[in-house]
Amino acid sequence: MELDYHAAAVNTVCRAASGQSVRHATFARRTQWLVDITVEPPQGRKLAIEYDGSYWHANKAELDVEKSLDLLQAGYLVVRLREHPLPPLPIHDPRYTEFVVYAMSPTPEATLALIKQWAATHPY
Repeated sequence: MELDYHAAAVNTVCRAASGQSVRHATFARRTQWLVDITVEPPQGRKLAIEYDGSYWHANKAELDVEKSLDLLQAGYLVVRLREHPLPPLPIHDPRYTEFVVYAMSPTPEATLALIKQWAATHPY
């Protein structure tokens, strides 16, 4: 599923990497994170997209919050694709958003179009 969203990112916003290791001096929780999808638009802020499958992330909300906060601190825009029925994470930052996705009816292209639209309102 994650690779389908990566392919949609490549088709929608160009430069996208899958599983990139990210390090930053401001990270407080770990020295590095593996990011599901990183996008480097021609202009604007880097974007980190995390796909949270309902099976694998059912008991990982605390880790997901820590990773998201570190990425935000490092200057990334952060998008989490939270597979239904995962609840939203308690993160309140204008550079953070979540989209609910469904494993049984994935819509990578449409979801990436929404992400692109959201990120365009946060270029700096």
